[in-house]
Amino acid sequence: MPTFPALAERPSAAAPAPPTARVTARVVAEAAERLAAPSPVVTGVLQLLDQGTAPVRLIAARVSQSPEIALQVLRLGNSALFSDPVDTIERAVVRIGERTLRALLLAVSTYRLLEGAVAGYGFPRLYLVRHSGEVATMAQSLARKGPAAFVSQAYLAGLLHDLGKPILATVAAERGVTIPGGITSIAQEREHFGTDHAKVGAWIARRWGLPEDLCLAMERHHDEDPPGEAVARPVWLADIAVHAAAGDAAAIARLPGAAEACGMASDALEMVLMASPETDGPRRPPGLTDREVQVLRMLARGSAAKQVAHELGCSAAPHLPQARGVGSVAGASAGTGEGLGLNRVHLLAADHRDAASSVGAMPLASHPPCVLASRDLRGS
Repeated sequence: MPTFPALAERPSAAAPAPPTARVTARVVAEAAERLAAPSPVVTGVLQLLDQGTAPVRLIAARVSQSPEIALQVLRLGNSALFSDPVDTIERAVVRIGERTLRALLLAVSTYRLLEGAVAGYGFPRLYLVRHSGEVATMAQSLARKGPAAFVSQAYLAGLLHDLGKPILATVAAERGVTIPGGITSIAQEREHFGTDHAKVGAWIARRWGLPEDLCLAMERHHDEDPPGEAVARPVWLADIAVHAAAGDAAAIARLPGAAEACGMASDALEMVLMASPETDGPRRPPGLTDREVQVLRMLARGSAAKQVAHELGCSAAPHLPQARGVGSVAGASAGTGEGLGLNRVHLLAADHRDAASSVGAMPLASHPPCVLASRDLRGS
């Protein structure tokens, strides 16, 4: 197991610090272990992967125990990074490989940490989800200029790069650490916690057995100079660019030199920024739920109505429900607007043909970043 990257000497375990004392790296490590603990299903998958000899059918069977994880594995396996489609979890697991599967498991498991408000940094709810998704999208675009094998790693590293922030914010709240104005820099993190969020996130990633190039991308995204690694460099530049696009004065001043250091010409940088998630995209057709918009996105990619219904677990009832929400979907309650039957899928396909092509590129804020990965990895 990797050692936690303390920046200060650890105190003796026999003399715990009082709640108002300076937080140590040991305290942060314990919090990280607790907050990023995998679910029983994820634990089972990781144990099989750690064996190194487990049959793929057993890994696929364990993945299938979680519909959410199974759906993400299928979507990633059918992304534009690969040529032919796959129709089973087993084939999708073989296609994406162990390295990407581990990172995907971590992204699914830690979404709950990123979606909430992060009081220690002054972030409102969903801020980190949006920021991480934007960095991931831009890092993926930048990584396409290099070896294709690193594209999905750059995307997943972008999704996970700020994972350490909610960990440190939780520690601050639990230990009574108050920082006037909130945490605004790496230097403040090191002063108060003995480490920083980049090292905390990378430490968690290594504990999960993620590939080292992805871990380094998380660890070095705040380095002063661009990292040399093929995955770390696009994540580093993407983080600066996204902050600059959001109006961060320091990032705006730093961006031209950062792009030049990465060998990117000014016109190429402008094209990347113009294509960033900050630009206005297509609008949601009125009156549709998030799940119905998700159906339209799949129809826009050429999926047949029955294929959409099968992938989303929709009801195959022969008659159209009288009111939205009557169709059965796993985990959906009647009347919530999220129930969806096969006939409703056909109706959406007929009623919104024009909207489907534009909705295919529209992100859904209520879904985890790993759901949005299916769109971005398809390059649409």
